[in-house]
Amino acid sequence: MKAQDTDEYIVYSNYMQGAREAVVVKQRGTGNWGVILKEEGKQELLEWYPTHSQSWSEDVAENFVEGIRQF
Repeated sequence: MKAQDTDEYIVYSNYMQGAREAVVVKQRGTGNWGVILKEEGKQELLEWYPTHSQSWSEDVAENFVEGIRQF
C-alpha cells in the first residue's frame, strides 16, 4: 500500500521488497528527513534523522527492504 502525505510529513519515495516496505518522508515545518519502516505482522516504526540528508534516508530505506537493516 502506497503511503500518502499527512499533516506531519510529505512522502518522497517508497521502497518495497517481499514483506517489507520503507517510505522516505520529509517533516513539514522542520524539514527533517525520516523513514517509515513497515514489516508484515509488526507495528510500523517512524524514525526521524534531523542531521541527515534525503540521500541518507533513501539509503536507510533501501537497506531495510533488502534486509541489511533490521527493526
